[in-house]
Amino acid sequence: MWQKLVAGTCVMTGAIGFGLALCGELGSEIAHLKKQKELILYVIGEITYLHRPAAEILSMAAERMGEPYAAFLKKTSAQLEERDGRMLAEIWSGNLACIAQDNIPKEALRYLERMGTCFGCEGDKMQIECFRLFEREIDERISVLSAKRSENSRLISALSALTGVLCIVLFL
Repeated sequence: MWQKLVAGTCVMTGAIGFGLALCGELGSEIAHLKKQKELILYVIGEITYLHRPAAEILSMAAERMGEPYAAFLKKTSAQLEERDGRMLAEIWSGNLACIAQDNIPKEALRYLERMGTCFGCEGDKMQIECFRLFEREIDERISVLSAKRSENSRLISALSALTGVLCIVLFL
């Protein structure tokens, strides 16, 4: 009899844990997008007020950002300072392969890839406007994901618990 109790506890723990993992994925994507927004705001401020070169902006941003973004920004900055004739957007895209190995959601990687194209604009004003437009797009995506998370998290938790109970009833 005690084996059934242990098995039932394991099934419920697994079902509830699976539901929490699904909810955690949405939270992870939101956290990465907020970190990218922070990077955008820092870049906008540096371009607007201090007119620093891109390599310097990225190296300073790397000091402020957490991993895995810090390593990506340091590597991109170092390659920019080598001055081997490649454009920033090209270096940015090439370095995305090293950051893709980390646990970053696919959509956050797509936004990070698109962020590199904002550096390709001519002149400070065009870059700033491109970054501001991109910031608004990320804000909209964050609000959509937050609404989806709050809407679905209760449903996922309830369904995972009910699935656990159903499995216990069927198999025990």
